[in-house]
Amino acid sequence: LLVKFQDLLNNISAEQTHGVCKRKFSTGFLSIDQSTALINEATFSNFENYAEKHDFTQKFQDLKSGARLNNTENRAVTHFKYREPESDLYSKNLDEIEVLTKLIKTNFKKIIIFGIGGSYLGPKLMHDVFSNDEIEIHFVTGSDPAEFEKFKDLDLSEYGLVIASKSFSTLETLRSYEVITKNKYLNNTFAVTASRKSAIDYGINSNNILGFDVGTGGRFSIWTGINIGFFLSHGRTAFEKFLSGANSIDILSSQKPGLNSALSLAIQDIVFNNLLNFDTTLILNYDYKLRNFYAYAQQLEMESLGKSVDRDTNELLDFNTGSIIWGGYGPRSQHSFFQHLFQGNRETNSYFIASENDDLNFKQFKGQTKSLRDGTLNEPDSHKRVLPKRYTTVLLENISPESLGELIAIWENKTNFMSMFWNINPFDQWGVELGKLNTKKEIE
Repeated sequence: LLVKFQDLLNNISAEQTHGVCKRKFSTGFLSIDQSTALINEATFSNFENYAEKHDFTQKFQDLKSGARLNNTENRAVTHFKYREPESDLYSKNLDEIEVLTKLIKTNFKKIIIFGIGGSYLGPKLMHDVFSNDEIEIHFVTGSDPAEFEKFKDLDLSEYGLVIASKSFSTLETLRSYEVITKNKYLNNTFAVTASRKSAIDYGINSNNILGFDVGTGGRFSIWTGINIGFFLSHGRTAFEKFLSGANSIDILSSQKPGLNSALSLAIQDIVFNNLLNFDTTLILNYDYKLRNFYAYAQQLEMESLGKSVDRDTNELLDFNTGSIIWGGYGPRSQHSFFQHLFQGNRETNSYFIASENDDLNFKQFKGQTKSLRDGTLNEPDSHKRVLPKRYTTVLLENISPESLGELIAIWENKTNFMSMFWNINPFDQWGVELGKLNTKKEIE
């Protein structure tokens, strides 16, 4: 009989996990160092053996190949296909985005993209990192009109308007579009959606619609036309590089345990969550351009892993699942919550992410991580003493489409591996759906 996850936990105590390991991974553009997380090699081996016995590598390959693994919605999971050059969706997707972006850029130099959740967080992150002066792109997420006051009385005839909504029924997105445009600019309006018919019924010209597959969840849709802003500002070659970074991580994530960095990061998160009972995971970025990565990771993890029912037995789980994700921009956070990090008595699973450079932000990254690693154990004044803390570092060789593709894909894949340990479905979000349903009732 296969060991159950709870039995695995019962056989390891928190004290047994502590120790030194030399876990370091290099991908094409990332260097990951888990040695400072202070989880010993025996613990990693225990969880890797569990992963092998439960066929995690095969499950991941099944996921990639389009097996119907979203069992509560009876769908295949298709976001991997958008970054796999041999798949049926790869070239088709790029060709279709290219046609629509040419149409938009021929007519407009100013763009407003309407979207929320996965249709906003990923595209906005890419815009933070890669925006340029050739094209002016604004984002509106709704639903408080105070957010988009500046657009309400503008002549929008010179703006390309993009509605990004998987279902094309997202309340906040459609409402903010309607308030801003008063439905007067449908000829300037484009749609990115998995529900082409709904967009046509709404009044969008069929030539202005870019589709994507219904099996691609919103929080996994950055690889599709949802990320049209990046394609508009940087073109097809850069988009292909972004996809190739992700695909290289998918190939590594299909490797057996020990060589699989996404699985190793998942094990770290599981140990902190289920054995050390840390409630939270902290994500700090030391590059201003990546300042909102933590918000992207927050949706990705908390919407995927905020589940409490076994995917096969439908029974309530008797262990904790997803962590609470929080974070910030490192140089700013040092002057807000770092005191808690250094001397508070509630520990967190911490990730420090930076790109290597000669600027002050990278020197701060090095200084802060060294301070956490070493503390001040010899300090005689207990008020000043800092105990060493654990953390993991992820270094980007540079900030580029490839490195961003790798970073985002490794976060997605570690999330998928965590869901395998807990045997939950990371691809549905029925709690979110309930909130939408009751909001609609309030409107009616």
